[in-house]
Amino acid sequence: MIKNERINKFIILFNVLLCLITVTSCASQGVTSLEQENNNEAVEVNITQDKTLEVDITMEGGSGKAYIKSPVTVTVKDGKMNAVFVWSSKNYDYMIVDGIRYDNENPGGESTFTIPVSSLNEPLNVIGDTVAMSTPHEIEYVINWNSEPDEENESYLGLADRQTEFVIGDRLGDIEKTGEVELKYATGFSIKKFDDYRVVSIEGSGEYLIVPQGRDVPKGLPESVVVLKKPLDKTYLVSTSVMDFVCALDRLDHVRLSGTKEEDWYIEKAKDHMRNGDILYAGKYRTPDYELILSEGCDLAIENTMIYHNPEVKEKLEELGIPVLVETSSYEKHPLGRLEWIKLYGTLFDREEEALAYYEKQLSKIEPVMTKSDTGKTVAFFHVTTGGLINVRKSGDYISKMIELSGGRYIIKDEGDQKNALSTMNMQMEDFYTAACNADIIIYNSTIGGEIDSIDELIKKNELFKDFKAVKEKQVYCTGKEMFQQTTGMADFMSDLNSVFTGEKRDYTYLIKLD
Repeated sequence: MIKNERINKFIILFNVLLCLITVTSCASQGVTSLEQENNNEAVEVNITQDKTLEVDITMEGGSGKAYIKSPVTVTVKDGKMNAVFVWSSKNYDYMIVDGIRYDNENPGGESTFTIPVSSLNEPLNVIGDTVAMSTPHEIEYVINWNSEPDEENESYLGLADRQTEFVIGDRLGDIEKTGEVELKYATGFSIKKFDDYRVVSIEGSGEYLIVPQGRDVPKGLPESVVVLKKPLDKTYLVSTSVMDFVCALDRLDHVRLSGTKEEDWYIEKAKDHMRNGDILYAGKYRTPDYELILSEGCDLAIENTMIYHNPEVKEKLEELGIPVLVETSSYEKHPLGRLEWIKLYGTLFDREEEALAYYEKQLSKIEPVMTKSDTGKTVAFFHVTTGGLINVRKSGDYISKMIELSGGRYIIKDEGDQKNALSTMNMQMEDFYTAACNADIIIYNSTIGGEIDSIDELIKKNELFKDFKAVKEKQVYCTGKEMFQQTTGMADFMSDLNSVFTGEKRDYTYLIKLD
């Protein structure tokens, strides 16, 4: 009996030591777990790999007149993370974090501080000393990290600097180029024809050779070119904006795996296919189910630029023999360029003629709206974040462009900051009030902020909305939550906008008038 007790004690001690060794090993590898807001899944950031991220933040404390600009640049170098905090004011001379003082790096300009951070999953308590008052004051703030990128607002830092070398010119092996797919508005991709072969070049992504079924890969193909062999009928579709194109082309039978769960789709056909088991959930972009993907014989993964936040996932898929296509349609400057990406998916899924016909049909609906005269109506498009900030589209964003093409005038002006790829920016309510209180029409973006049912519900988010001209005149609208997944609904959305701007009363497709 005594002998057995000794053995049990030894086993317990051994297990404790093993756990300690495991914890120490993980710590030495520099892995930080980031808990995501409204998501129980965790992201692992390997801080042994140098990288630069753009991370949205919200702030608590202070009067709200001065704030740290969002997003914040976070760099990982030599196993250490540093955040660069840039204030909206030039009156902060130092910050204190964990008892350590950091002095302003940009005297005379917007106060800037580079501060070490150990985690992006816990609020950061800081003290900022401002000299804006008669005497310096130390003010306490809490910085909340929102490290989960939003697909509609992809934030791959440096995409504009990501140079893609296109090596295939007018000859593919022994085959000469026979033509190109005509593009009217899109600038982010091109498609060259080499008889039945196609070469797709995507700026910031790469070059892809589409090989017809039963044909060989031409000899001498550069290693940088990704080979896609038809039929591409077991696709792992991660980029949600692509699903609507696939449905429009009647090619859902070519999608076998989804990076979005059934309950998160607003496209009914996608929901139905997942409910019936025709499409299986295979994990989000950062945590794919590799075993399922392999067992289903996946022949293509379609990602968006969020995959660049987790390059190890892309590398692993490619290591398993699964080609990865990174689509960048969200970076098109013109909304009709974004819509024209349906031609790329027509090429991938043997629907070239159907894609062309669909696009031309949409143009016939949209271009008449674009030719209508400017109504002069000023418009704000926004939502209120959980931290009370106002998130607005930048003036160069495609939503802002659609507002202007539909006869409105987007009222929010920004400095056109190109340091990050974010299409939105956060504002303090006071600043938004100054910019948009006299807007003729305000539109609440429900995709992120959640749908609101009334003007009173909007006012509950901030009492200042009572003084907005559009609120007083009941010119307040809300988008449907499905709008951003339904890429092909652009013509209907622009028609909705134009009807609102011209005062035409009808049943809208994507806008809801609030009372």
